[in-house]
Amino acid sequence: MTTVHDIALLLEGEVVGDGTLAVTGVAKIEEAGPGSLTFIANPKYERFLGTTKASCVLVGRDIDLSKHSALPPAVIRLDDPYSSFVVAIERFMPKKRGLDPGIHPAASVHPGAVLGPGASVGAYAVIGDGTVIGANAVIHPHVVIGRDVRIGDDVLLYPHVVIREECVLGHRVIIQPGAVIGADGFGFAPKKDGTFRKIPQIGIVVIEDDVEIQANACVDRATLGDTRIHSGVKLDNMVQVGHNASVGEHTVIAGSTAVAGSTKIGPHNMIGGCVAISGHLTTPPGLKVAGASLLSRSFTEEGLSVAGFPAKEAGRWRRMEAAARQLPDLLVEVRELQKAITALQEEINRTK
Repeated sequence: MTTVHDIALLLEGEVVGDGTLAVTGVAKIEEAGPGSLTFIANPKYERFLGTTKASCVLVGRDIDLSKHSALPPAVIRLDDPYSSFVVAIERFMPKKRGLDPGIHPAASVHPGAVLGPGASVGAYAVIGDGTVIGANAVIHPHVVIGRDVRIGDDVLLYPHVVIREECVLGHRVIIQPGAVIGADGFGFAPKKDGTFRKIPQIGIVVIEDDVEIQANACVDRATLGDTRIHSGVKLDNMVQVGHNASVGEHTVIAGSTAVAGSTKIGPHNMIGGCVAISGHLTTPPGLKVAGASLLSRSFTEEGLSVAGFPAKEAGRWRRMEAAARQLPDLLVEVRELQKAITALQEEINRTK
């Protein structure tokens, strides 16, 4: 049994209330019931402190509990309740494996493939010749892995993931349903007759350790060499990474963003959703890109925030947007001034 005291000890938090209460699950604060652990990371949810049915709530040390007339049975005060909540889930309520170790009879595993100890392969998964899969990997049903692929330990591939031939995945990589790793890059050379010749895409994709790629994302194989996703990167749903691009370590990219070929994204970038990034660019460490922006040129300043279409320094973009919102009124004023000037000019001409 996990108690409030156990959780506080793990998270180095301070218990206010009954530390002996059992915690049996996690829930959103507005939906939690007895036995639930929940958290408050956004001040707008503080109002639920007096009404939640949760047994224990993780809160920031900056929240003044004395101003609340009612509190849950237990509160744990912490520096960072959001991150602490994640740690608590991982420690006390880990995800279930989902598949037992071994190969399902309906799977197709080539005799030349090698699976590490504790690996699981689900029904109708296909694994090609020469592929090596590490220890405790979980390959869900309908996953297709081509020939000569290298996959590390503790990798988790959900249904309908495709890993094309010769690609490399590091340890603890998670790939959500429908993602495609190593499809051909978009390379076509124009011919004199107006048609296009396909350029062979003979490179690979390398995905380093601790990367997570969400549903229906695509990382294209390189024309030559590799397309590389560095360690700790998180790619959201429907992100597209073009051939020969690279994404720096611990960068996060939100949904429906497209990174064109040969672009080099720096480490620790934070890129919003629906961003378009042109090819052959570079970004500096710590760049922050607002959603729906267009990166049409490289940036060099570390830690810069940019926004807009095309993207520019965020403060300048906000000033430009504020000015643009005034344009309709300014146009009316200009027209009125033009009328006044015309009338004044006519009056001057009459008095000459």
